[in-house]
This record gives sequence, C-alpha cells and structure tokens, in this order.
Amino acid sequence: IGTDPYPIPNRPPAMAGQWTRLTREAVDDARALWQVPQVFNKSAYRKTEAEKAEGRPPTFEEMRSMTWQCICEGADGLIYYSWFDLQRDKNYPFEQRWPEIKRMAQEVSKYALTLLSIEPIPEVEVQAPDAIHWTLRSHEGKVYLFMVNDADEAGNATVRFAKQPHTVTLGGEAVAIGDGSFQATFDPLGVNIYEVEM
Repeated sequence: IGTDPYPIPNRPPAMAGQWTRLTREAVDDARALWQVPQVFNKSAYRKTEAEKAEGRPPTFEEMRSMTWQCICEGADGLIYYSWFDLQRDKNYPFEQRWPEIKRMAQEVSKYALTLLSIEPIPEVEVQAPDAIHWTLRSHEGKVYLFMVNDADEAGNATVRFAKQPHTVTLGGEAVAIGDGSFQATFDPLGVNIYEVEM
C-alpha cells in the first residue's frame, strides 16, 4: 500500500510525512508501505500555458526532506513520480534536474540495507516538535539515527539513549554527549544522519 503526496508548490513539504504516517496507521503496519514522493512539476497537468508557467517542481531540499520524511514515518520503499514528466518539463530541463534526483536517491541507496534491517535497536527517547521525524536502525554492529525537519524554519530536538553511547557522529564530526543525551539542530528541511557507537 502507498499514497502519493504531491504538495509542491501549493502545500508544505510536511504533507509527505503526514500522509505516510496516516497510511501506515490506516493498515496498522500490516502491509508493506511504498510511498510515492513528488519530483515532478504539477503544472504539466494544467490546461493553459499561463497556468503551466506558474508552477514549479520541488527543490532539491524539498525532495530530500520529503524522501526522508517518508522513510522516518515507515515507508519500506519509494517510487518517485515521474520519469516522463521530468522529460517533458520545458521550464525546468531534465538535464538540470536529473543529477539532483540521482544525488538524492544515492544518499538513500547508501543506507538501504540499514533501513531495511530488523536487527534489535537500543532504547532511545526523542523530544522534538512535530516537524521533526526520526527512525533508528541497527545493522552489522552499527546504529544509525535518521532525522529530518519538515519545516521551512530551523528546528531542534533532544535525543536521549537509555545507555550512554561511546560516540555519536554527524557527517564524520563528533557530537557532544552528556548523560546519554545530545542536542540535534536542523536547518530548514534539513536531514541529519547520526552514526552511534554503543
């Protein structure tokens, strides 16, 4: 099962996470969940040239945030919509957009085995506003905390592990840990991927 959240440009990117959560809850986690994030320009479906000129596709930051929102809210797979619309968009050429889409997909692909892992995870508590989505995975002795901000403004969260981690890194840089917890800060629509050594 899956749903197709296409918010851009008329609604906020947060729609991707909201729809994923509602879809997962509707089937009580009893089905594989494949979400369909937006990468196309919805104006391709408008009737007049003037209407078509008003639209735009999602930015790289919006696509990336929507992708990780879907994942953090329980998506097992992603099908981006759509290849042919990318090719027929005269206002936003395929040659410019395709490298961004590949870059975004490569980031997810890098963590595919980790995201699909069913290995036990450590106990963690995250205190965050609704705009922050997260999921925790363990794979082959490594723990990863995936977090994303769905808002157009900066955000923050407090992450507390039941057992003190040895190290937490973000982008290869050490994160300060005190009493088993650390502060996570987010750029607008930002994605943070933490590697945790327990």
